[in-house]
This record gives sequence, structure tokens and C-alpha cells, in this order.
Amino acid sequence: EQVINNILEDKLVPYLDKLDRTMQRQLKPDPTPLVTSRYNVFQNDEEDLYTAFLCLPLRFRAAECRREKDTTRSLLNDKRLVAEQKERYSQYSVIVEEIPVQQGEAQLYREDYEDEYDDTYDGNQVGANDADSDDELISRR
Repeated sequence: EQVINNILEDKLVPYLDKLDRTMQRQLKPDPTPLVTSRYNVFQNDEEDLYTAFLCLPLRFRAAECRREKDTTRSLLNDKRLVAEQKERYSQYSVIVEEIPVQQGEAQLYREDYEDEYDDTYDGNQVGANDADSDDELISRR
């Protein structure tokens, strides 16, 4: 309010009073849209698919989309990759039921399964043997 009042009453500070009041106002430039000012770590790199896609003319973009669809369909129908991978994954499914042991070799493998080490805790009372078990706490009350 005070500035407008000073302008109307011609009471401006001398350095402002010297300014030309008919001078055109400077317009601020429009901010650049985000799509054109986009930056990332792959800027103008071979992995920067966004700028590579924008550089293509529209007719090539449509052809590229059709080519991509055909490529996807052909990849799904191509069973050569399945045959190549089948051999690799078949190695993971090998289960050896019995390992042949030659006479005179160390008897690392026995014919019968020895499960004595599994019975370690069968007869023993495993757990905390502290004096404040729940039965003892109830009986103290």
C-alpha cells in the first residue's frame, strides 16, 4: 500500500523516481518442461532409452513396437533355449541313492544308516533347568 501511495503522490525515492515509467516490463521466461529437462545417470549413454526413443521419427517408433512384439512372440516360440537350459538344470537334480565303495577303501559310507547321533537328545531332558520353571513358580504362591 505504501509503495502504491508513494507512486500516486510522487513521493518516491530519488533513484526510483528517475526510472522510466513507460518502460516495458521484463517477462520471466517460461520454465522448461520436465520432459525436456530430464537428467539421469545414463544421460546420452547407450542405456538411455528415453532419449534414443525420442530421436526416432514416429513411423520408426511404430515399426519398432511391432518388431518388439514379433520378437517377443518368436522368443516364446523358440524352444532352442529350453533345450540348452535343460542340460544345465538337469545337473542340479542328480540324486545319488547309493555310492559304490571299493574294497580296501576307507569305509566312509556304510550300507546301513547309523542314527545314534540323532538319538542324543531323545532320553535327555532338553531345555532350561533353572529354578524358576512354571511349576515351581506356581507352587511357591
